[in-house]
Amino acid sequence: MKKKRVICAMSGGVDSSVAAAILKKQGYEVIGIFMKLWSAETTGDKTENICCSTEAATAARAVANKLKIPFYVVNFAEEFKKAVVDYYVKESESGRTPNPCVVCNREIKGELLMQKMFEMEADYLATGHYARIKIQNSKFKSQNFNKFSPSNDKSKCKNIYELHQGRDLNKDQTYFLWSLTQKHLARMLFPVGDYLKKEVRKMASQWQLPTAKRQESQGICFIPDRDVSRFLRRQAAKLTKPGPIYDKEGKKLGRHHGLVDYTIGQREGLGIGGPRAYYVLKLNRRDNSLIVGEEKDLYLKELIAEDLNWLNLTDNRQLTTNHLGAKIRYGHPVAGCRLSFISQDRVKVIFDQPQRAITPGQSIVFYAGEEVLGGGVIKEGIENN
Repeated sequence: MKKKRVICAMSGGVDSSVAAAILKKQGYEVIGIFMKLWSAETTGDKTENICCSTEAATAARAVANKLKIPFYVVNFAEEFKKAVVDYYVKESESGRTPNPCVVCNREIKGELLMQKMFEMEADYLATGHYARIKIQNSKFKSQNFNKFSPSNDKSKCKNIYELHQGRDLNKDQTYFLWSLTQKHLARMLFPVGDYLKKEVRKMASQWQLPTAKRQESQGICFIPDRDVSRFLRRQAAKLTKPGPIYDKEGKKLGRHHGLVDYTIGQREGLGIGGPRAYYVLKLNRRDNSLIVGEEKDLYLKELIAEDLNWLNLTDNRQLTTNHLGAKIRYGHPVAGCRLSFISQDRVKVIFDQPQRAITPGQSIVFYAGEEVLGGGVIKEGIENN
């Protein structure tokens, strides 16, 4: 029987390296793919995208050589700039706090890299995400299931693919994968999802992979020095204009030096004197103002989410009868909630307990136990009555 062919996205990190190694040991025909993405002309003293630096490419190639698998570099710089970076800047200019990793997973890995998978006549696309896919047999049938197929095959799928949290809940990355669809999940593999991070490190050492001790990259990949303010001052001039700071009642308390330097929940750097501690409540792009208040004002029990995506549900009305969990940002605990649909693509989320610093532009992801049901983008928090 011919081996199943898998292309594995290799970033030069330990997770994707071990993912490739696991697949090789499981008997797959593995092909390593390194993505060259967009980098700013300069960002402080660092100029290369973290995910595709020269160092990362060298590390990924070394792992491929160790595993004796083919290795290719694909250049998605232009597409990444348009789909991810431009989106990030545009959303920031609107006063929102976007999540570029969600868009990258859908538009770059889910679309471009999966298209490359079909071009290379591979069966699956693998990544180093800490997540799991479980297959449920079902009568569910989806027309035009695989739009990527060169023959535009309209074969029907009899399985439902569920996205579940990774075994290591401290490293779980399903928050960034909520915008995928059945056509993506049917072709994706997450080899490290069943392991703890320490186990992944141990395997890398046992197998003598060159990336066994390589440090993890953190932050937004195209802002390598992590100075978001500096990046946006170069890319989003609209956010650099000084403006007024108001409290919730409209009293002017001072002036800010550009909305680019603030985020909801921030306390430091406001330049407001007095005995009371103030926190950023809202970035108002309409009049370029910053709204501040007390810490208790950051806690809201309701929000509106839009741009919804449900991974395997054809009728979202069933969601209104169930008690769910939701995360309003990565690293935030899952909080109990219920849903009230405003329209097919917009929902009110009512939490059991008030949530701190609900931030427009961030993702909200819905869970039933460990299963990811779907998600959306936070439009606004609703002030408590």
